[in-house]
Amino acid sequence: MRYGLISDIHANLEALETVLAALQNEAVDQILCLGDVIGYGPNPNECVKLVQQHAAICLIGNHDEASLGRVDLDLFNYMARQAIEWTTDQLSDESKEFLRALQYTKSYGEFMIVHASPDEPRRWNYILNLEDATQGFEAFTESICFIGHSHTPWVIPLQPDGRMRVSHDYPLAVKDDCRYLINIGSVGQPRDRNPDAAFGILDTGPLRYTLKRVPYDVAKTQKKIRATGALPAFLADRLATGQ
Repeated sequence: MRYGLISDIHANLEALETVLAALQNEAVDQILCLGDVIGYGPNPNECVKLVQQHAAICLIGNHDEASLGRVDLDLFNYMARQAIEWTTDQLSDESKEFLRALQYTKSYGEFMIVHASPDEPRRWNYILNLEDATQGFEAFTESICFIGHSHTPWVIPLQPDGRMRVSHDYPLAVKDDCRYLINIGSVGQPRDRNPDAAFGILDTGPLRYTLKRVPYDVAKTQKKIRATGALPAFLADRLATGQ
């Protein structure tokens, strides 16, 4: 089985369309979306529709939930709040219905998916260091937990003796005696100083994971963000530098 893993699209239609085309070329069997389909970007309804059409399952992210009025906006910085408020006004009834039905986690036996962290997934905790990773590993039993949320791809293997490290080596051949936390990065707003859209490919026979990057029409997305007259200009600017 080959899975395409996507996360943090953030209403970036150009990035999502490019990634979906790349996934078709990768001949994946299923696409799994780890949430934050909307927020920040200019095309929330279009992105929801594409995810609904192409993803076998989609989880809910914090921006998705906030746009439904289910998260305190004081938890977000002012630019994120402004984008969420604008997004809420744009969402169609169909988009809201789709987002309301999304779950927080999903297990596939040997691996699981969650938007933020397996540790209290409804609290939107970040995994930003090895201490956070320790709490994360304690919260799931599968061999691998795939996450998004921070928009920065990495792999943290947990060795049998308890040692951990952050790795960016791909492809990853999954070892039977290790467990893994894997951040798949962001489709629509990468923050690792690489503006190319990020997504993952998991092959389950044998278990093997790799990170993929594809360039997309950043300038077109930037132009649409600025044209709203409501979304902060920084949200357009940052796309060119991947920050």
